Amino acid sequence: MSGMIKQAILIVKGKARMAGGDHFRFLAAFMSAVHLALTGIGALLGCHMLAGVSFAAAAAELSMFYAVKRNGNFFAGITVVYFATCLHGLAACVLMGWTYGFFLYNLVMIPILFYMVCMTEDLLKPKKYVIFCTGANCIATLLLRRYVYLGEPWYVYTKETAFWVSFFNHLVCFFFITMFSEMFILELRASRRELRRQTEELKRLADYDGLTKLRNRRSMLAAWEGITREDYCVVMGDIDDFKKVNDTYGHEAGDEVLKMVAASMQEAVDKEDYVSRWGGEEFLMSVFGSLAYALKVVDKVQRELQNADLVVEGKKIAVTMTFGLSERGETVGEDVDELIRRADRRLYIGKNSGKNCVKIKD
Repeated sequence: MSGMIKQAILIVKGKARMAGGDHFRFLAAFMSAVHLALTGIGALLGCHMLAGVSFAAAAAELSMFYAVKRNGNFFAGITVVYFATCLHGLAACVLMGWTYGFFLYNLVMIPILFYMVCMTEDLLKPKKYVIFCTGANCIATLLLRRYVYLGEPWYVYTKETAFWVSFFNHLVCFFFITMFSEMFILELRASRRELRRQTEELKRLADYDGLTKLRNRRSMLAAWEGITREDYCVVMGDIDDFKKVNDTYGHEAGDEVLKMVAASMQEAVDKEDYVSRWGGEEFLMSVFGSLAYALKVVDKVQRELQNADLVVEGKKIAVTMTFGLSERGETVGEDVDELIRRADRRLYIGKNSGKNCVKIKD
C-alpha cells in the first residue's frame, strides 16, 4: 500500500508515469466506489431500484478491475465501465427524474473515454470505437431526456433531497473530470520530457562516435561553422600500425586502443578545444592558440600513450601516433578544408618518414 502511495506522489509531481493498465484501474476503482456510494444513498432513500442498479454497476466495474488485471484486455474493461456508467445514469434519471444530476455521468464519460482510448493503446481502430460509443450515449441520453420530461419519475422526493443528491453527483463529476484532466496534463508533460530526452539522445548518437564518445566527422565540421576566432590549429593524428593490433590481438583489443587514445586526447586539450574521431583510427583536433600550444597538446598525448598500461593476453601493447599540424594564418585566404588537407598531408609525410612523430611543415 505504501508503495502505491509513493508511486501516486511521484506521478502527481511529474517524476513518474502511469503504466498502461493503471489508467483503467483508476477509472474502474473510482466508478465502482461512486456506484457503491449511490447504492447506499438509494438504500437510505428507500429507492431500492436505484440501490440495485448502482450495485449492479459497481459489481460490473469491480469484476472488470480484477479481470483486466489478470488478462490485460483493456478493450473489454473500458467498454463495460463506460456503458455501465452511462446506463446507470439513464436508469437513475428514469427512476428519480432529471433534476438529480445523474445525466452528468453520461457527459463526463465522453472525454474520459477519449482519454482512456488514447492512454491504453489497446484498440486497433480507436476512432470508430469512440464514435460508436459516444454516438450511442448521445442518442440514448437525448431520447431519454424527452421521455423523462414528458413523463413522471418513478420515485418522488422533497426538493431538499433532490438538492443534496444533485450536489453529490455534481461534486463527483467535477472531481472526476478534474482528476482525469490533471492526469492527462501529467501524461502530456511526461511525454514531452521523454520526447526531449529521445531527441537529445538521437542528436548525441548523430553527433558523437559510439565507441570513443568523441565528436564524429559531421559534428566536427558543424562545430567549425560556429568558430569566430582566428588563432587555432588543426591537428590530425593517426594510430601507428593499428591494423597490426587488430590482426594480432583482435578487434576488442583494437577498440580498447581507440578508447585509450580518445581519452588521452580529450584529457590533453582545454574545454574550448574540439576533439573528434575523424574515421577509423584517425583523429582530428581543433585547438585554440598558437602552434606552440598545439605542440604542447600533442606532446601531452604522446607522453600519456607512452605511459599507458594496456595489457592484452599478458602482453603490454605499445601505442604510438603520428601527427600532422596546420596553423590558421600560414597562408592568405585559407579555409577550414584547406587546413584539414594540409594537416592530413603532413600526417602522411610523417607516416612515410618513420611514424611516431609530429610534422608541422610540408
